[in-house]
Amino acid sequence: MQIRPANTIDSEVLAELCAKTFYDTFRPFHSEEDMQQYIKKAYSVELISENLLNETIQYFIAFDEDKPIGYLKLLKDSTHEKLTSEKNIELEKIYVLKEYLDKKVGKELMLKAINFSKQNNFKTLFLGVWQENHRAVNFYKNFGFEIFTTRTFQLGETVCDDFLMKISLL
Repeated sequence: MQIRPANTIDSEVLAELCAKTFYDTFRPFHSEEDMQQYIKKAYSVELISENLLNETIQYFIAFDEDKPIGYLKLLKDSTHEKLTSEKNIELEKIYVLKEYLDKKVGKELMLKAINFSKQNNFKTLFLGVWQENHRAVNFYKNFGFEIFTTRTFQLGETVCDDFLMKISLL
């Protein structure tokens, strides 16, 4: 497995990977209509291309040989009113293809997020996770993330309650 920063030539591959992993993760909990509407809005090739040109956004893609198997997205200019650090970074997305979930891909992506954040002098790494996604919550806790507040996320007709979790990088 290799993990590398994404760039503009990855727009289509990344958009497809984003859509597939999101769909596979959340389709059991949401209507097909809501899923397709969100995917069309959040994972279009055009939006991914714009994000890849944005200096405040950093994507990394994990590959198994030439096959993209997971990714992460960091927001360098993100913060939250309940964070006291002046230099925060948000792990907005971290997803792995279903067939690679137990192959340490998520662990390696998380280590990449933590190391990138430290190397760029961020003090706090934070993320949002659906409260019902116990596997993900436990995954983050294993890295030392702690819940510091909650927020809501709307996907179509469904309002989801998320935990916001953080880890100090000092």
